[in-house]
Amino acid sequence: MRFRRLMALGAAAALVVAACGGDDDDATTETEAPAGTDAPADTDAPADTEAPADTEAPADTEAPADTEAPSDTEAPAGDSDPSLQRNADGESICGLGNGEEATGEPILAGAVMTSIPGIDFTDISDLASAYFDCVNANGGIYGHPVELIVENDELDPQKASAAAVKLIESDGVVAMVASTSILDCPVNGPYYEEQGFYAIVAGVPAECFGLPNMAAVNMGPHYSALGAAQAVIRAGAEGKIVAVTNTAPGSEYNSTGVEALAAQEGLDYEAVFYETPISDADTIILDIVSKAGEGGGVTLTFTPPEMIKLMVAAENQGVIDDVIWGSATPANDSSVAAAVGPDWDGKLLINAEFQPTDFDGPDTRLYNEVSAEYAPDSPVSSFGQMGFLTGRIFVSALLSMGEGAEYTPEAVNEAIVGITKFESDIFCKPWYYGDLPLHVPNNWDITVVPDSAGGRMVPFEDCFEIAALDQPLIDTRAAEQELGLGAFAD
Repeated sequence: MRFRRLMALGAAAALVVAACGGDDDDATTETEAPAGTDAPADTDAPADTEAPADTEAPADTEAPADTEAPSDTEAPAGDSDPSLQRNADGESICGLGNGEEATGEPILAGAVMTSIPGIDFTDISDLASAYFDCVNANGGIYGHPVELIVENDELDPQKASAAAVKLIESDGVVAMVASTSILDCPVNGPYYEEQGFYAIVAGVPAECFGLPNMAAVNMGPHYSALGAAQAVIRAGAEGKIVAVTNTAPGSEYNSTGVEALAAQEGLDYEAVFYETPISDADTIILDIVSKAGEGGGVTLTFTPPEMIKLMVAAENQGVIDDVIWGSATPANDSSVAAAVGPDWDGKLLINAEFQPTDFDGPDTRLYNEVSAEYAPDSPVSSFGQMGFLTGRIFVSALLSMGEGAEYTPEAVNEAIVGITKFESDIFCKPWYYGDLPLHVPNNWDITVVPDSAGGRMVPFEDCFEIAALDQPLIDTRAAEQELGLGAFAD
């Protein structure tokens, strides 16, 4: 396809850019990068590494002066393109927004999910399904309802493989949407490519961000923990950074971005892994704080129930102020904010990957409405936003095919790949798919912190650029400019 050919033609020029750092949004247009995975040793540090003067988080926190704001996040009111899913007032709607139940032949999508004690991503598929319910109550896809079939791989490679085959060859799904699995991308990526499927996922392991037929709405634990470490360093952490995560397969990837940043900033680094479900949070917290040392930094990458255990333990042990705490995205969850006390207010710097769940934007408002009406038992969270976005992107691709289209796997996946600029106020920058050798389309985000009084997370830092410290992200930034993707699309 055209995009991949252009990536290959630009590879030689990218070697020069990569050698100079290559992580600046203002790079020249001849900046295609090779598909290697090692970060160049001399990658430039992000410019916004100064600590904020105050680590408390007022609700009206302003973005750092050197942060670029997204330039265009709302569709113009009255636009007639149904794939934008906006009404005449510019408000977001589900599908056609006509209030009519879709009763035609259903369009089937599939998802592979990991759900075991200590690691559970079902909030993501639940919100994708909830969004489809809203779409189906509002005309569907020109009368066709959308149904999501979800399979749990239970962290078993054989079950992950069998789930993908069942969904595609037995259930007859036309696309893979909202999969969030530790195993799906590495186990099933080659199979999806053979079948011509281009999955829209919420990514976890490295393969979700390094394959031609996987594009995630999130940035995954690797880049999210890196973003948290950037915030921790800006907040004044010194001496040592300790990256803490679980022992699941491939979890080393969660922390390697933090390691690269620590090396760049001249800080000591240590990675620590604990089994989940966590059984002795007090001992773990004391061990982490001891390893980081006074004034050091800690990044945590765990799902909400495990985060609550650790945060309550730190509160009970009186060690919250001993280090500067950061967290990857899963902690951006209303259940976490509600479970901890005021000692945590403003003191856990969470890389949210998306705008706050109470952001004043049309997609955010619709997300909250869908969550309340169709998934009332799911927490308002980044996980929920991921599910909502995967569903909304998929529906936009389907609607772009036009009324009367044949929703075959080939046609549907062609429409998915054709997405070069999907705009939502939930993202810092427009999202895209495109025919690329790898995908990291979400690579700017914000920092939020707990507010116990409100039982929610509040903004701490506005949109900032995740440091390009590995080849996939260097390649991504080059492709965005060279091929006119996301914020660079017409």
